[in-house]
Amino acid sequence: MVDIVAIDGGDGVPPEPNWRSIFGRVGDREAAAGYWKALVSEIRGAEKLAVANAHSIKRLVVAYVTYDISAREVLKTGPVMKAKKTGVPTYNPWWTTMSNAASHAQALEKELCVSPRDRGAGAKVAKKVNKVTGSARYIKQRG
Repeated sequence: MVDIVAIDGGDGVPPEPNWRSIFGRVGDREAAAGYWKALVSEIRGAEKLAVANAHSIKRLVVAYVTYDISAREVLKTGPVMKAKKTGVPTYNPWWTTMSNAASHAQALEKELCVSPRDRGAGAKVAKKVNKVTGSARYIKQRG
């Protein structure tokens, strides 16, 4: 008969995504890695980190980096520019992208309870606690 041994693994920290497959520029990948570490640290400190949040955290990091890229382009050309064919002033497409990334990030921050104001809204992640009995000192544990 085979004994099945449960192995406790991980500390609830989701694995960091491969930013190379998402962002082409090295600077954007470095920014994404920095945002990921900061968010995971912040959410862990609030006791709300779970592996199930990995995709939401990834989307939030992508929104942050997209905002940064868009803001860079808006700073170069301005929020209003002339249309190429008609010459009529119109909103810069990067401005729209920046605005959408900002609202997407705000919604995800609220969902993940990142801001101090929202931290009380989410439930804390329960940690598995090993129960130690008095007999544990005398009897050999199996697994």
